[in-house]
Amino acid sequence: MTDPNVTIRTPRDPNTLSNYHNLVTRHTSVDFNIDFEKKRLYGSVTLTLESLTDEEVKDVVLDSSHLDISVVEVEGKSVKFNVGDRIEPYGSPLTITLPSSVPKGKTVDIEIKVATTDKCTALQWMTPAQTSNKKHPYMFSQCQAIHARSVFPCQDTPDVKSTISFALRSPLPVLASGLPTGASEYQPPNKDGEYGTLKYTFEQKVPITSYLFAVASGDLASASIGPRSTVWSGPEELLDCQRELDGEIEPFMKALESIVSPSYQWTQYNVLILPPSFPYGGMENPVWTYATPSIISGDKQNVDVIAHELSHSWSGNLVSAASWEHFWLNEGWTTYLERRIAAAIHGEPHRHFSAIIGWKALEQSIENFGKDHEYTKLVTDLKGGDPDDAFSSIPYEKGFHALYQFELLLGKEKWDSFIPHYFDTFKNKSLDSYDFKSCLIDFFAKDSEASKKLNDFDWDKLFYAPGYPPKPDFDQSMVTKCYELADKWHSLLTKSTSGDFKPKESDIEGWVSNQSVVFLEKLQSFAEKFSAEHVHQLGATYGYTTTQNIEVLSRYLSIGLMAKAPETYQPSADLLGRIGRMKFVRPMFKKLNAADRDLAVKTFEKNKDFYHPICRQMVEKDLFGDEKK
Repeated sequence: MTDPNVTIRTPRDPNTLSNYHNLVTRHTSVDFNIDFEKKRLYGSVTLTLESLTDEEVKDVVLDSSHLDISVVEVEGKSVKFNVGDRIEPYGSPLTITLPSSVPKGKTVDIEIKVATTDKCTALQWMTPAQTSNKKHPYMFSQCQAIHARSVFPCQDTPDVKSTISFALRSPLPVLASGLPTGASEYQPPNKDGEYGTLKYTFEQKVPITSYLFAVASGDLASASIGPRSTVWSGPEELLDCQRELDGEIEPFMKALESIVSPSYQWTQYNVLILPPSFPYGGMENPVWTYATPSIISGDKQNVDVIAHELSHSWSGNLVSAASWEHFWLNEGWTTYLERRIAAAIHGEPHRHFSAIIGWKALEQSIENFGKDHEYTKLVTDLKGGDPDDAFSSIPYEKGFHALYQFELLLGKEKWDSFIPHYFDTFKNKSLDSYDFKSCLIDFFAKDSEASKKLNDFDWDKLFYAPGYPPKPDFDQSMVTKCYELADKWHSLLTKSTSGDFKPKESDIEGWVSNQSVVFLEKLQSFAEKFSAEHVHQLGATYGYTTTQNIEVLSRYLSIGLMAKAPETYQPSADLLGRIGRMKFVRPMFKKLNAADRDLAVKTFEKNKDFYHPICRQMVEKDLFGDEKK
């Protein structure tokens, strides 16, 4: 008979090689040295595993990828282990033979001596020349989706959550995805002149998934930006970062805490502004969100990225999708909550405005994959696939629309009563789409009207239909001016009317930057009608050529590339050399490749060591496919 207290009985995640359904990680303890000279982490990891089964299981199988494993000890004694043949894209199974079977409910400690290698896909090592002040090296990790296994052997699946203890030695300040518990044990430089190191310790008492394991080390400074928030960055950028984020976080947190339950569980919410090669807008590592420097635009117009990552403190971190096939449960919920923050702080039209921008991103992703592609479904089939290949705006935006459908179906008041129940029910757990469905239906079981609506709802279409979700009627109040100006440009380019429209700076007076984003995205739909002269006029009139806001600049340059306007080629290449965020890098490389392949290839070769390994791999696929360079 199955123990009702056991939440993991069969493997739900096809993207792990581990046997986590037999023995599951309850605690992870890492003791690593950060070696900048050899660009590696080395030391040990100890996994505390609990047996979930009465069956005799003497082998522990862990995920590993390109690791140097020297010794494995169980309860202090060396045991046999084997690193199996590599299975792409999942790495090599590490099989550890236990001295004896572990009884159900009992735990065993396994210590593994390990070092990362130069093939590690989770770590980026930056030379001093790649940092802002050119003085010190820098390293940071990015373990989502299945890259934690290239840092240490683990059950690299979001269906497993573990508390974590960190001990990290480095010559430079260190951050990790836990609460700091002190720095100690200074070791002076040795006779060979290597850096002296300091030991930094952190503790994460809230169980987290392996992809939320995070470390960073570099020349870092910090400043307060709220009663429970700080920002960290390089010393030279710190004041700009503080000005951008000061006072912004706490209102976001209070808005969220009025919608969801339980309250914020992680004690502190801090932001690390990473070097520009960071491949994402943000990464929701607990305690320290990693964020792209592209949000520091000097106008506070891109801090909604932080609203998104903060929302992950509940959806994704506290309540987690059980596998990457159900990734929408992380990103759809987070996008939904992010937009609820916008409504709470700025008003309901801002939520709809954000959703309109999101719909455009959804269109681009669906068209890129093709409307019938597997990766355009809400619940995807990733058996044998790489979750990174499926990454797009679809789980974010199609996930948002799934939840927004229920808000419209049930009514906002009823839907809002479900939100805290959902997060309370699944806190510190992982779930799949079917758990979500059951939870929602069960919650309204005694409400005959809501129950009938949910039982009549086409769940299979929601989960498995490729392509577009139903498009709601959004509030157009904030986009009307954007579309009207775009229509004037269309008439100007096609000479379809005899109007006297002459573009002038006052056309966009009073706009927030995202209105320029909507305007430019509308222009992209007929970018091929632009002449090089019109592209120049667009940029010069509205200041798009000189803006520091990369959201705006990238969209303007994209119009130029689509219109084959040579004036935008080199600025596009320059932008690709100073930002590594995949949201900008991948689409821009594709457009530059179509406009000037030689420049695109040259730009990639020049900057490939600047990009994070994940970004580099994806752009390489985009530019070269399977051909060998």
